[in-house]
Amino acid sequence: MRRRARFAAVNTFAIAWTIFAVSRPWVGTIAEDPQRELVQHTLVFALVMAAIVTAAISLVLPDARCVGFLRRHYAIYAVAPVLLFLLSRGGGVTTQHLGAVYLLAIAAWTAHALEGLWYVVANLPDRRAALTLAAVLLVPYLALVPYHNSTMPTASDEPHYLIIMQSLVVDHDLDLTNQYDNESYRGFYPDRLPDRHVIQVGPWQYPIRDLGLPLIGAIPFAAAGRAGVVALMGLVAAALAAQLYLACRDLRVAHRPALVGAALACLTHPILSYTTQIYPELLAALAFISAARLVRAGRSATPLALAGAAACVGVLPWLSTRAALIALGVGLVIAYSALRPLSPLSLAQRAVRVAAAALPFVALLAVLSFVNWRLFGLFMPGAAYYLVSDQQQVLTFSPQVGTLGLLFDRTFGLVPRAPIYLVAALGLVPLYRRRSALVVALFLGWLAAFIFIASIAYWWADGAPASRYILAGLPFFAVLLAAGLERLESLHAVAWRALAAGLAAFSLFIAYVFAVLPNIRYDLAVDIRLTERDGQLFEFVGRLLRPDPAAAFPSIVRGTPLDYVIGALWLALLLALLVTGRGARGRAPLRGRELE
Repeated sequence: MRRRARFAAVNTFAIAWTIFAVSRPWVGTIAEDPQRELVQHTLVFALVMAAIVTAAISLVLPDARCVGFLRRHYAIYAVAPVLLFLLSRGGGVTTQHLGAVYLLAIAAWTAHALEGLWYVVANLPDRRAALTLAAVLLVPYLALVPYHNSTMPTASDEPHYLIIMQSLVVDHDLDLTNQYDNESYRGFYPDRLPDRHVIQVGPWQYPIRDLGLPLIGAIPFAAAGRAGVVALMGLVAAALAAQLYLACRDLRVAHRPALVGAALACLTHPILSYTTQIYPELLAALAFISAARLVRAGRSATPLALAGAAACVGVLPWLSTRAALIALGVGLVIAYSALRPLSPLSLAQRAVRVAAAALPFVALLAVLSFVNWRLFGLFMPGAAYYLVSDQQQVLTFSPQVGTLGLLFDRTFGLVPRAPIYLVAALGLVPLYRRRSALVVALFLGWLAAFIFIASIAYWWADGAPASRYILAGLPFFAVLLAAGLERLESLHAVAWRALAAGLAAFSLFIAYVFAVLPNIRYDLAVDIRLTERDGQLFEFVGRLLRPDPAAAFPSIVRGTPLDYVIGALWLALLLALLVTGRGARGRAPLRGRELE
């Protein structure tokens, strides 16, 4: 009790002192508006959140460990405000300079909080550990919101999603004509939009974009505009982190690898990058992992679990037409679980299971089709995209090219921005051997969507940060990452662990660069082809590191013979890691055979 009182007193004093210091007149006279906002308001908000989560972690730490934990917390509290205050008084200081210090302090606190949780995670119930992890990650997610909103305007499809929300909130309809005509979007987009993402139906202009995110984001938008929707993305990412940890524990991945794997996945690109983006893919990823977990018990899944899984799958077509492919893979596992229960059942019981597995999905799909029929005259999901599909080529039927690009392309690929996912290859075979319906659902859902996306002519999804199209299926990679980290423990080789640490450090560094300089996340494929550039990220990183990391990765967008050779070598490396994981000693598979 005395320790808690002292903690509360010290934090209250630190926050009060920070509020007093940054509200002095000299801050207002020397700083520009974004800098003053960062120092006066954003910092205080971050300190309050960090104090609350630190207090929650300190409650589960033993006394001896808690002393050092709280000392680190106080040190971060003391150093970060002082550095920002001194830096704000210097000449030639930009918002990015202040942001770099501010986000570095947030990163230090996040590492500090995760270390405290790592120490005790094995002693916590899984749900409590998952909720604590979500609370820890929510601090950097929400701390990024005001900084990014003040330094980076909406781009690409983001303002069009916000316009739909604006129409729902202000006009209570989906006709976007007056929003575009009156330019009422100027509050979240600084200029006149060059195009309209609509389909003309008589005098009305209805949105092309999927309606799931606008419907979910309408209330946050009504409450706080763009900032409210971005805050919603942070909450979704925190919930995703909790679900990823629980999914790893469902598969009997040890506590610490599960914690580190889920944290690394959610603190690196693309998940961290998309917490400040207004796109539906994060919501789709959450629906994906939630559906897969609900059918994890295989044939013993209850009707309630089947209904919940079917509802999550039914949400996917509302969120993204591309993510709807995930529903195909997960739906097969739901159907199997409904039709093949472990124990003999009566016809009525089987009918209940089948109805629970089918009706929520069918109902959601029917409602979506009905809405599209009222808007466009087509009773089908994805009607808007169907109507515009003849305006550009969609499928190339060359998934081998898209696969290399999605994984290894130096400008748009996943591995160059988050090489820690190479470790996921070590966990593929060990996880498969555990014979879980969860693994099958994750694999089939990811595979169906990935093959389709790899076959899309514009698989790179430029105009948005890289890896947008594969973000919805990323939970499969995240679970594999945790399993791969667990496999590393059985290799008993310092070199392997050092390599994994290096990959993690580089991945976190890239995420930090993206957070400080969000504008360099955007590249266009046409620029890469015409100028033979490496993309803004490696142009920046290449000035800091030698040799230039870009040289190790192919440019599948340009697609020269040398690029395909380099891509094939990376693919061979993945296969070698897979074989290494297969031969390593590790934890025994789950008892029983859930998918017999």
